[in-house]
Amino acid sequence: MSAQQFLQITPPQSFTSPPTPPATEQRTRTPTSISQILAAVKGRRDGYRLPTDENWRRFSLDIYDYRDLQRRLRKAGLWGYYADKVRHDYFPSAELFVLRMPSAVHEILAIDITQEILGQLRAIAQSGGPSAIFAGKIKTIASTTLEFGDPEFGPHDPDTSLAHFEADYPSVILEVSYPQKRKDLSRLADEYILGSDANIRVVIGIDVEYKGTKKASVSIWRPHVGLNDVGEKELSALQTVTDQFFRNDERNLIPNPQASLQLRLEDFGTEALGAKLTDLTQSVHISAETLFNLLEGAEVMARRLQRGKRRQIMSNTPWVRKRGRESTPPEELDPDWEAIFAEQEHRAAKKAMMDDGSYKASSSEAGSG
Repeated sequence: MSAQQFLQITPPQSFTSPPTPPATEQRTRTPTSISQILAAVKGRRDGYRLPTDENWRRFSLDIYDYRDLQRRLRKAGLWGYYADKVRHDYFPSAELFVLRMPSAVHEILAIDITQEILGQLRAIAQSGGPSAIFAGKIKTIASTTLEFGDPEFGPHDPDTSLAHFEADYPSVILEVSYPQKRKDLSRLADEYILGSDANIRVVIGIDVEYKGTKKASVSIWRPHVGLNDVGEKELSALQTVTDQFFRNDERNLIPNPQASLQLRLEDFGTEALGAKLTDLTQSVHISAETLFNLLEGAEVMARRLQRGKRRQIMSNTPWVRKRGRESTPPEELDPDWEAIFAEQEHRAAKKAMMDDGSYKASSSEAGSG
């Protein structure tokens, strides 16, 4: 999941030697998270479906364990699959590792919103003038892994992103969130904007509820430079739109103008690229109603795909049977693997809670005891 022409290349002299890991007896964290991640990656590679409510799976992992995870993935022969197929995030400052397993609804919605943006950009590209040339060079780079030169910010696989062909980073990031992911959206915006030194100009979060409510909302973050307590200029990620709803609990449209996406053409390029042109006055606008319709359509399509139903294109099929391609017998899977995988997950989760001294039972757990 890499597109090197869009990623910043960090000069060799900017790298610093990694810190020496502390002695084993000085480290209190146990490696249960690594075992859980390895089991999850192997299960996905072997075709086992994980619980549908684990779209954003969080693991506590410090930088030393993160490096150990990479080593063990290679040792287990999982690195190629992990690097190519498994979307993930690492937040060094929070010592947080995330496995992304987006649902069909979220994948389809992210694609549809991206296509809507690109459609409007294509219209601008056909209008003539400097804006047209600029708009014609904006492409989607989908979930290309983003890596930053600053070690304080880890790699991320966004849901989708758009980049100007001449930029080192994508300029607009789109994240579709669900309950597990929502609380990390602000942290993600910080990582994108600060890690890219504000070259990422806009981070869009579309939050969709599914448990007990069907509400959907929009949030947006942009770079902001202000003065800190000692009078120094400081870069931060400023949330300019906060939880503006376009669908209510009953799945009805909320015609909320604040829930629309309004992107200036200059948002799609770095500040340096924008400075070269003075006519980037056009914009991309997606109304709350359009977002609502795209979400409704994504949900309908996801339900059809999950049921395995397809629209009948041909009224009469001119064949009696289907002949498959001859192939070598597939590799046999251990029939006991699924049970072993589930047991490993259960034991690792239980041990992690026992080892975490800060763990406290929730009120519902306490009341059920």
